[in-house]
Amino acid sequence: MKAINETNLRKIDLNLLVVFHVLMQERHVTRAAAKLHITQGAVSAALGRLRLLFDDPLFQKSRTGMVPTAKALALAPRIGQSLKTVSDLVFQDEQFEPTTSNRTFHIAMSDDLEAVFVPKIVTEAIRSNWNVKFSFHQTNSVLWQEALDDPRMDLVMCATPPQVPAAYHHSVLFASSYTCLYDGQRMKLSEPLSLEDYAGSGHLRVSYDAQRGFVDEILESQGYERKAVASISHFAGAVAVLRAADLIATIPTYTAKAFSDAAGLTMSQPPVPMPRFTISLIWEVPKETQPEHVWLRKMMQACANPDGWPSVFG
Repeated sequence: MKAINETNLRKIDLNLLVVFHVLMQERHVTRAAAKLHITQGAVSAALGRLRLLFDDPLFQKSRTGMVPTAKALALAPRIGQSLKTVSDLVFQDEQFEPTTSNRTFHIAMSDDLEAVFVPKIVTEAIRSNWNVKFSFHQTNSVLWQEALDDPRMDLVMCATPPQVPAAYHHSVLFASSYTCLYDGQRMKLSEPLSLEDYAGSGHLRVSYDAQRGFVDEILESQGYERKAVASISHFAGAVAVLRAADLIATIPTYTAKAFSDAAGLTMSQPPVPMPRFTISLIWEVPKETQPEHVWLRKMMQACANPDGWPSVFG
């Protein structure tokens, strides 16, 4: 191991490495400035000093933002790990106290997850007399990175994306599948649903873009066509529609349980195999060891713990 040269280290401003790290994440001076809560001019000045320090342009301008050079790409993981090491060292003994903190946590999730997790979080906050506040925002597994572009955002909860870039960490909370939901008092259907009843009934389609989904493809593989009477892009409207109309919605099991409990709707296992998926928390690497963020993630993990609520995570 090379000896530490204290004289050379004194010439380095650690804040420059933080700017480099955020520029690698954002690839855009304006967004980097917003995330760092400094001016665009300050980011540009820091980039100029970084270029001198590493004797490389590091980032080149393009029509869409800043493109990292080969040297910047090589430096990125080492600088990210170095910043994490410093953060671990400085903040390791700090404790976060939710009963005295004035912190507002910003969490993005889709409304199917809101229906399950927001009541649990709010109830626990009141019961435990937390002073922290929560602000919930909309996102999904397609738009999650846009949500984290907001410098206020602490955490995203969504279906686990196929790939999570190195600038982010993620943790799988639980796995789930899908359940049918309908008004069983009006719709006299077999329980559990038969394939004939399922394919022969009208459906309420709930999907991100209110277009065809995997249920359509599954039924077509069985030789049936899904009778989608209406399509909506948010889960929140499903309860009112199902209470008013004789339709079946096929939605995540955890949401079906929450809606069934709230509105007295009937749940049934689908008569055809449904895919399983996982739900994850996603956050930016620099927040990994911040005491308040560690507390937030532990709290969210506790909310997802199926012990005591085993029927939700089926």
